[in-house]
Amino acid sequence: MNLLTQTGMHDDITVIDVVDSTMTIGRDMLKQGVSRPFGIVSNQQRAGYGKKGRFFFSPRGAGVYQTYVFDIAGEFDAGLLTTGVAVSVAEVLFEMTGIQVSLKWVNDFYLHDRKMGGVLVEGILNSGKITQVIIGIGLNILPTAVPSDLEDIVTTLGVDVDRNALVDAIFERIVQNISGYQAGQHLDYYRQHSYLKDKMVTLLTNNQEISGQVLDIGTRGELLLKHDENLTPFISGDVTNVFIKGKK
Repeated sequence: MNLLTQTGMHDDITVIDVVDSTMTIGRDMLKQGVSRPFGIVSNQQRAGYGKKGRFFFSPRGAGVYQTYVFDIAGEFDAGLLTTGVAVSVAEVLFEMTGIQVSLKWVNDFYLHDRKMGGVLVEGILNSGKITQVIIGIGLNILPTAVPSDLEDIVTTLGVDVDRNALVDAIFERIVQNISGYQAGQHLDYYRQHSYLKDKMVTLLTNNQEISGQVLDIGTRGELLLKHDENLTPFISGDVTNVFIKGKK
């Protein structure tokens, strides 16, 4: 097992061994006026969180927990940014390990039908306009003991990659590609590796459950769901059930 260290790390990335949340520290550093883009990464989070504030299990040495902060100029679409970041991470993982993860709409990495990590995007509003984004990325790298309620849900990459090199490559790839996310340049890759394509799912959106078949990913990164003979695009929501070979 290797750990993240400041030695040899990218100049714009700060390594802190153990934190409550890299997202919280990233937000604090932004308030302090740290120039963008920058990153904060850690070997362990005590209070890591994901979508809708859900706890993200982040044990020491088992994963890589990252937050990157970027300025945003012009139009901003959260779906395109989230799917774009997911593609950048998936590309780097494949290039470094030969392992192809699937992309579960809208923000999860899947391997062997289990969650291996995820992306979280939070926008910063100034005068009613999003001027910065805080991007969180959590990746499960090596097997470890997990809470019983996660045993059948999560998995790991299973390869002990050079974590400094991984973080550096992810940061550089996002820096390189972020200007193209809003044009949807990444969507062909996302569609090709979509975990949900053609599957029957249950989507929770606006406190309503909708069941149907995922047909594709739209031009804004939205989920295209066929239900009750209708094809509906969904910009946001949680896929709570995925039906595979007769099982949820």
